[in-house]
Amino acid sequence: MKELRIKLTDEQHEKLTAKLQNEAGKNLEHSTLSGFSITLNHAFPGATWLTVDMNGELDLGDVDWEIK
Repeated sequence: MKELRIKLTDEQHEKLTAKLQNEAGKNLEHSTLSGFSITLNHAFPGATWLTVDMNGELDLGDVDWEIK
């Protein structure tokens, strides 16, 4: 099986987990199931960033990634 690996800094990881926990709490409170999407944006080598959308978009900034 192949893997897509996206490497996050500690700060990016904290922002991501906080966003998902906060929005999941809102979903539970309002009895909704919005889910979330993660988008890896790659314009050209050296210009890659990650966004997460769950009841609003969070831009996590530059990330390193690889396909193994």
